Amino acid sequence: MTFITENIIPGNYGKKFTSDADDPAEKSRLEAAIMEIDGVTKVIFEDDSPFDFTVHTDQVVHVTELQDKAKALGFHIIAKAPFFPLF
Repeated sequence: MTFITENIIPGNYGKKFTSDADDPAEKSRLEAAIMEIDGVTKVIFEDDSPFDFTVHTDQVVHVTELQDKAKALGFHIIAKAPFFPLF
C-alpha cells in the first residue's frame, strides 16, 4: 500500500469507491455518514454504475475512516484504483 492508495488526496479528482448499498435510502444514509468525516466536501454517486461513488476532500482523509463509517451502517466500501497510473 502507498500513501495514494491508503488516503483520499484533496483536489478536483477525488477517489472512487464501490459499495454494496444499492437502494436510494441506503445511499442517502451512507452519504450522510461519510459527510460527517472531517475534510469530506462531496460524495457523488455515479448514474451509470449504481454501486460506485466518488468522494472529494479538502484535506487528506484516510480510506479506513470511510470504511469504518460504512461498516457501522452495515455496508462495505472498497477503494478503486488510483485515477492515474503510477508507472
